[in-house]
Amino acid sequence: MTASQVPAWRDFYEAAWAYRAEFMRSKIRGGETDPYRIIKLFEAHERKYSFTLRNGESIVERKTWPKDIYGETPAGVPMLRGTSLRGEILRVPFHARDHLHDFIIDYIDENGPYDCILELGCGYGRALFEIFYGGGPSNIPYFGGELTKSGVAIAQELAALRPDMKATFFAFDHLQPDLSIVPRVDRALVYTMHSIEQVALIDPSFFAAAAGIAKDVTGLHFEPFGYQLGETGPVTKDHKKFMQERGWNQNFAVALAQAMQRYGLNSDFTVTEQFLPADWQNPTSLTIWRSAAA
Repeated sequence: MTASQVPAWRDFYEAAWAYRAEFMRSKIRGGETDPYRIIKLFEAHERKYSFTLRNGESIVERKTWPKDIYGETPAGVPMLRGTSLRGEILRVPFHARDHLHDFIIDYIDENGPYDCILELGCGYGRALFEIFYGGGPSNIPYFGGELTKSGVAIAQELAALRPDMKATFFAFDHLQPDLSIVPRVDRALVYTMHSIEQVALIDPSFFAAAAGIAKDVTGLHFEPFGYQLGETGPVTKDHKKFMQERGWNQNFAVALAQAMQRYGLNSDFTVTEQFLPADWQNPTSLTIWRSAAA
């Protein structure tokens, strides 16, 4: 199998992370010194503004919502937002979020300790900082691999503001997974959060690379692959169309199954179309695997 990704999406994310990076650098220039506060400043901005790339031009626009559907508040955001759960469309309070990083913190508490934490497709490192600041381990190294140069650069700048976090960010491509920068340890936790979704076809060797960083590896994937395993409700059909139109991942479930057979990975847990996604058409599923040495 040959891994592939639509070039336009690679360009989009390079530009998107560059925009985020400049926003955060402006806060650093303005005197902000805490990486978590800088991230939260950007999240507050992003609740009301969106980034798009049109004809190669970066455009930032104020978000708008149909008031007759989602309601109106004096905070400049709607009362409700659209999301989905187990194949059904829901309307929930606007500020209700999935907080996937909290799941990882709780998982580590139940199944750790681990010698390192690694995110593949980490963007500017938001989830890693959330884990560290939210109650994750403070005495182990954190690693983040990211495709975009702009994402790696700003993640490194944020990490430099908090050296006791022991965070390392590096260039990583899902199509050619190279994790040689990560020192081999006994037990490692590896995860992805909607980063494999943009890879049209993932090769089973991706999972082998992740499993090779330690003697005992646990992999958690919060990815929108539920439609590949079966229909749970009306949203599943919309989700399949959504993925096909964007040229996003079409083979996560098959590639992981092949990796389990080829490389001796063991399936621990799978649940589809759970959590409360930001986009109702792109529901998050979760699968957990462990290396054969576990």
